[in-house]
Amino acid sequence: METKPTEKHEIELTEAQAEIVPAFLSHLKVYGDYPVPFVQMWIDGKPDFRVIDPQRAEECLNEKLCAICGKRLGEFCFFIGGSLCRENHLFSDAPMHEACAEFASKTRPFVSGQKHEYSDRPVDETVTTIVEMTAAVRPEKMYIFKTRTNKVINVNGHPFIQAGAWARITEIPTLG
Repeated sequence: METKPTEKHEIELTEAQAEIVPAFLSHLKVYGDYPVPFVQMWIDGKPDFRVIDPQRAEECLNEKLCAICGKRLGEFCFFIGGSLCRENHLFSDAPMHEACAEFASKTRPFVSGQKHEYSDRPVDETVTTIVEMTAAVRPEKMYIFKTRTNKVINVNGHPFIQAGAWARITEIPTLG
């Protein structure tokens, strides 16, 4: 069953979706029983979970919005990454609320460990820019990082987010 947003951009969830989608994400569009993150790129009427909408990502950074729910961040923000991110504090994805990061850590196949490599399906380069990631294979360990600050910096011609000092680091258990 396809759901459509009302004028207030609220979504009426099916009973099955209501069991999967937490209340704090119930305002998002749903695709395949899961909420579609605020920054996700929609191509041909469907979300492409491999592609971030650059305008939405920029909006998150400029307005201090969460990449998952699109609502304003508080004093702390949270990032998901591996050991390299732990060392260099650099991220390609916008920050999140803690609850949103925890939800993503359990439902995103690459982050949760259910999938160990990025998809090799071709991406339509006419609608997005492809930025090569440091590694296409999932790091052995993934973490949720808590910090107060972040800023955008340029690394080899591409914008990255540099997080501040870690207030807490939590290892994400592997589900796969």
